Amino acid sequence: MNKGMLKNILIVLLVSITIFSVFKYLASLKEKYVLLNTLNQIKEQVATLENDKQALLEKLGEEKELNAQLNGEVSEIKDYLRASKERLAKLFADYGQAQKAIEDLNSKFSTLKSENTALRDEKEKLDTQLTQISEENKSLKVKLDSITELKKRIRELKRQVHRVTTITKVRKIIEGNRGFLIKNGKPTYPTKVKIEVIPVPQDKQ
Repeated sequence: MNKGMLKNILIVLLVSITIFSVFKYLASLKEKYVLLNTLNQIKEQVATLENDKQALLEKLGEEKELNAQLNGEVSEIKDYLRASKERLAKLFADYGQAQKAIEDLNSKFSTLKSENTALRDEKEKLDTQLTQISEENKSLKVKLDSITELKKRIRELKRQVHRVTTITKVRKIIEGNRGFLIKNGKPTYPTKVKIEVIPVPQDKQ
């Protein structure tokens, strides 16, 4: 093999190696750009994930606070339910007592109703008696008024008799009979004095 051919073979080989290296470099460079692009996308995704993580942490903190608040409210509700249960038990006990009291009142009401019926009947009897007594009182009042009037007439007649007696005594004294209407069994006054009592007529009932 002569030197010229060897030189050409070396040149071709070098050119081939150079072309291969260029292609290899270009492929590596392209792969680098692809990797850089992928890396940037991954960085963006990581940043997004970090932001999401931060948001989730904040939300988790809020959820923890809300959970703590809910736990407090649940505790209050449990206390309220416990107190309500106690109040409900007391209400049932009070209801039992009230029911018994109502039964006692119903029994007393029945007794009072019977007593009221008896009292009503007795009242009707008393009203009848009162009416009768009232009529009797009216009648007695009329009679009493008559008796009162009669007493007035009697008192008036007594006063008249007293006046007549006084006048007679005065006359006898003047005539010398010394105040006697009757002396030695004989009347000292020449005329007789007649006293009549007229009863007051009773009103018709």
